[in-house]
Amino acid sequence: MPTPRIHELPVEPEPDPRARRLARKARRQENRRHAILARAREVLVAHGPVAFTMEQLAAAADTSKATLYYYFRSREDVVSALAIEVLRREVEALSRAVIRAPTGIDALAALVRARVEHHLADPDGFRILYQWAPVLGDPQRLLLAEVYPLSLVVNNTLEAKLMRDRRAGLLHPAANPRRLADLAWLTAHGLLDLALGLSPADPSSWGALCDEACATLTRAARA
Repeated sequence: MPTPRIHELPVEPEPDPRARRLARKARRQENRRHAILARAREVLVAHGPVAFTMEQLAAAADTSKATLYYYFRSREDVVSALAIEVLRREVEALSRAVIRAPTGIDALAALVRARVEHHLADPDGFRILYQWAPVLGDPQRLLLAEVYPLSLVVNNTLEAKLMRDRRAGLLHPAANPRRLADLAWLTAHGLLDLALGLSPADPSSWGALCDEACATLTRAARA
């Protein structure tokens, strides 16, 4: 009998050496950029937004100003990058809280509580995003390009849950889901502005006030 032929598996082509080099270079550059931003946050927190300079950052990052300008166009660009990092972490935390809430009305309170707790745990992040970044650069560009689109992700989820509450008869007939979502953001922001104006801000002391704000918001939303 003839010996059956063995079907060979196709051989994967060797990766292009140039592509490998480019991938390694991109990883090195991204790691370097993250390292610079970590130092930038330290310098910004230590010196504040007005005194923050590229010279200070170059010294702290143990690099040249030319290297800094390879990654960032200006000190304003550095602060905007730091603000966007803070914003993305905030949106992730709020999205989890809103999704876990059983109803839209519960999600209103969850958003307020999660936002207050998130930023009380990282007050410097709140200052970078909401107080210092607007001082530097173009705050309108930051709002339009990053803050509004990312915040809309949370608001759309919250609004959809509130609409389900309305269909189930849980939501007050005069309540506007979009305005309720905006009110939850503003309630948390007011609490944070007040809390972080104190030095130091003690997260444990803000629990009762946050609970009362959440209870007032949900009472107004319920049918």
